[in-house]
Amino acid sequence: MLEKIRSALFKKNLRRALATHKRQRKSHTLESARTIGILFDATQEKHKQETLEFARNLEKKGKKVQLLGYLKVKQPPTGLSFDFFIQKELDWIGTPKSEKALAFVKEKMDLLIGLNPDDQAPLAWLAAHAQAAMKIGFITEYPNDFDMILEIPAEKGIRYFTEQLHLYLDKIVLTAK
Repeated sequence: MLEKIRSALFKKNLRRALATHKRQRKSHTLESARTIGILFDATQEKHKQETLEFARNLEKKGKKVQLLGYLKVKQPPTGLSFDFFIQKELDWIGTPKSEKALAFVKEKMDLLIGLNPDDQAPLAWLAAHAQAAMKIGFITEYPNDFDMILEIPAEKGIRYFTEQLHLYLDKIVLTAK
């Protein structure tokens, strides 16, 4: 019962934030984007490794990549090579309150990629509040303002999502205004 109340309050808070949220939208491809933010669920080792591999490939292409992972643990791990926040840094209804998470959403970036296959609420909240020109993510039950949503089978994972992302973004033809 308590969890249902939390979830309802979270969704109401998210809908309210999206109604007042203003951002400059602009289409980007992986080639045209100079700054890319990646929100991801770092709790599962496989998701974390595939995301870090994807980020390294983008950095090799000269992109400025900013990572923020969410770990559904109570104590922070050591030795991680990316910024993260943990379950303990959420408020009562599940919205992030960590400094790293709040700084991430204030950053102006060309492209935000939400790698959230398990539909973690804190990542959905951050994706909704991010100031990115274009937002792409997994299909979600939460209110969102993604510009592109990809639905993939659950067993396929992050690597398949990024392959599909390349496929669809390569089809976008950008025109000069």
